[in-house]
Amino acid sequence: MPTVEVNPDISPEEWRTYVSSRPEGTYYHLPEWRAVLRESLGQKPYYVFARSPEGKLTGVLPLFHVRSILTGSRLISLPFANACGPLADSPDTVEALVNRAKGLCDEMKCQYLEIRMTKPLSPGLELNDYFSTYVVELSEPQAMWKKLDKRVRWVVDKARKGGTVVKIDNSDNGLQAFYDLNLRTKRRLGVPAHTMGFFKAMRKHMNPYFRIYLAEVQGKVVAGALDLSFNGVVGYAYAASDSSYLQHYPNDAIAWQAIQDSSHEGFRQFDFGKTASDNVGLAQFKKKWGAEKRPLYYYYYPKKPHLISSNRTGMKYKFVTGLWRRLPLPILRFLSPIAFRQLD
Repeated sequence: MPTVEVNPDISPEEWRTYVSSRPEGTYYHLPEWRAVLRESLGQKPYYVFARSPEGKLTGVLPLFHVRSILTGSRLISLPFANACGPLADSPDTVEALVNRAKGLCDEMKCQYLEIRMTKPLSPGLELNDYFSTYVVELSEPQAMWKKLDKRVRWVVDKARKGGTVVKIDNSDNGLQAFYDLNLRTKRRLGVPAHTMGFFKAMRKHMNPYFRIYLAEVQGKVVAGALDLSFNGVVGYAYAASDSSYLQHYPNDAIAWQAIQDSSHEGFRQFDFGKTASDNVGLAQFKKKWGAEKRPLYYYYYPKKPHLISSNRTGMKYKFVTGLWRRLPLPILRFLSPIAFRQLD
């Protein structure tokens, strides 16, 4: 059986090498992502590592302790991740990592443990299958273009001929433009926005894997999205846009440019990220690029909590989102950092 430790002294090089060696290893498993969350959340990490009797690293389960007046005290793998969970050499090591996490949850008197996965875990945890992700299997761009529906190709051509220009801009100005779009988009959706501190920490610590796409119309930035790429997979996230420019199809222009770039750079998959089961519009946007729906498995111990985010049709969700949509932007800039640390 492996030796399991919480927050041992481990070099980033050994850690990063192990994650890279596993086909299912993601940027969420990296030491750099721990730095992003620790810096932007102000919460404490409890990473569980496993070693063989010979001292070889054989597994890691990232966890953060999130304390919230809304959702209580909980251990989660991981906040603001579509899926993370245990990364291990064997089913026995997975079991050892999860059992240690359950024990830690009990020791810390947390209300629950949450583990987000792309594949099923063994019994003993309660499951929430409300979310899915959408993944494009990448091939040569011209071949993917031909497979797209004619309507999708028309939209992309319309954006280009109409003067929508897509560029990569990781500068301070690019980050500020993206943050402003994200704040407005989140207000439109009725949910708190990610903080500027979160995006700055991401750019700082994930720099080799990080880029900002921006779409401009007549020199004005009207849409944006972030890419995080690692281990053959590109994660497309935090897409935001100015709703008054949607007739220029900037979101479509960015998505296709990012897919093309990912293909040219030799990545295997393009992951559009988490989507709620009842968010039909977002699911349709992702599927039209040839993305395949794949289930996400969110596991809980000792029992599944009642989460507002997992019931978009409920009265609580509608009340909170309706209230948030009515708040002025200056108030949202003040409240979002506070709410940000309470959610996800």
